[in-house]
Amino acid sequence: MVANLVLKNGKIYTMDGNVNEAVSIKDDTIIKVGTNKEVEKFITDETEVIDLMGKAVIPGFIDTHTHLVGYGCSINAVNLENTTSKEEVVERCRDFINKNDIPEGKWVYGRGWNQNLFTDENTFPTKYDLDKVSIKHPILIIRTCGHIGIANTIALEKVGISKNTFIEGGQFDKGDDGEPNGVIREASLEWFKKNKGSKQSNNEIKKAIIDGGNGLIKYGITSVHTEDSYDLGYGGDFEDIYNSYQELISEKRLPVRIYQKISLPKSMEIDEFLKGNFRTGMGNEFYRIGPMKQWTDGTIGARTAGMLNDYSDDIGNKGLYYYTPEELYENIKKAHNNGMQVCLHAIGDGALEMVLNAYEKVLKEFPKKDHRHRIVHCFVGSNEQYKRIADLNLIINTQPISTSTDIPMMRSRVGEEREKTCHAWNTLTKMGVCITGSSDIPVETPNIFKGIYAVVTRKNVDGNPKEPWLENERVSVEDAIKMFTINAAYSAFEDNIKGSLKEGKLADMIVLDRDPFEIDIEELKDIVVEKTILGGEIKYSL
Repeated sequence: MVANLVLKNGKIYTMDGNVNEAVSIKDDTIIKVGTNKEVEKFITDETEVIDLMGKAVIPGFIDTHTHLVGYGCSINAVNLENTTSKEEVVERCRDFINKNDIPEGKWVYGRGWNQNLFTDENTFPTKYDLDKVSIKHPILIIRTCGHIGIANTIALEKVGISKNTFIEGGQFDKGDDGEPNGVIREASLEWFKKNKGSKQSNNEIKKAIIDGGNGLIKYGITSVHTEDSYDLGYGGDFEDIYNSYQELISEKRLPVRIYQKISLPKSMEIDEFLKGNFRTGMGNEFYRIGPMKQWTDGTIGARTAGMLNDYSDDIGNKGLYYYTPEELYENIKKAHNNGMQVCLHAIGDGALEMVLNAYEKVLKEFPKKDHRHRIVHCFVGSNEQYKRIADLNLIINTQPISTSTDIPMMRSRVGEEREKTCHAWNTLTKMGVCITGSSDIPVETPNIFKGIYAVVTRKNVDGNPKEPWLENERVSVEDAIKMFTINAAYSAFEDNIKGSLKEGKLADMIVLDRDPFEIDIEELKDIVVEKTILGGEIKYSL
């Protein structure tokens, strides 16, 4: 057998406990991992040979919670990251309209603002701020978390929002006059986006996928688990998303492998989806149907995550819940009994309690040994709740980079006592829980090594504060990398084809500029991906 590509003279970390010198690849498959001598027998004049000169190779990263279409769309929206005032938000939006010569009546989107970074007052912008940008362009700007949006007056009017508009699990905030002030929360935001009457075309969806995927490849991400209606994503039918991916596959233009999460927020939407033939696991090595995705609460930053007790800095507020306990149970039961993996967003300990109760009830009534159901985020909880996660064999999709993001605000939000068991990755790992890593793009950076740095050091990547946070919850470098490799593959029932560098598995791997297992942990955040290999082809190279 002749190899198309051979990497030798390196450190090949297989992520199953072995370190080898070389790896040979035939087409899209690994055919040999071993010593230089063992691999060289597959080399002919037709083989591309890369001398690694001692560099480290690990499996390609699998990002288990993303919004790829939303990420791709955000590249072409107003960038509101790191704005320090409402005035700067207004200025960036106005400049964007002028620079791009956007015609009146066309929707303008922006994302990334965070009121906690405002230096004057830490309050949300409102429609009055965006009306200063334009009264002739409908505008919607999304907070960094993706769970809060701000619309201007013309945008509210176009969607027909009044003081009487109500969407369960969400909220349209009102001003002193009792009228909507433009702040849109949680389920109301998702409803608003679907009803704004402006949806991307097929070509625009495909462009977002390509732009987003190409942006991920340079960070070593070769597979993503993506839910594509969220944030600035597509607000239309799932089949439109599906068809866009299939076209890109047939055109050989899909940049990364896809495990498709499907947003089915309401019971009737689950019923309608189940009438079709799509089920978890269907597809091929480039595109596979994944889980049903639902949100049960909001976020810590926006104080909408569902809490058992009041927020420490907002007495009387326990956050927002998308479902009643009975509704959530029924939704999980339908999916579970009809061949669908389930994936539930839960950030607060109140939402986590409701999720665990529902999963517990369904799995007791309808046992299934290898369900691989998931909880997304799981930032606030108790040791008792974590034990239940382990007992139920649930998988956690978390965002290691969010450990860095949450450090500055967590104590003020939840208080000193609750804080002690937040982002408890070491505790959960020791309990045997499978934790997978993700970026949640466009919410956080797709730079995986910044997330790895955060959970290994328990430090903020920007050095604010400089001290480590809850050091007892540090995880090892190996466990952190496993979150994005073999654990991630397991969570999608794909551990037989990816996630480790073994003979017969897909040839998805990355070459690093330094060895994460040997450098000082303070350098983890600075690691650079030099090459990304997907299916045996070099897709990115410095």
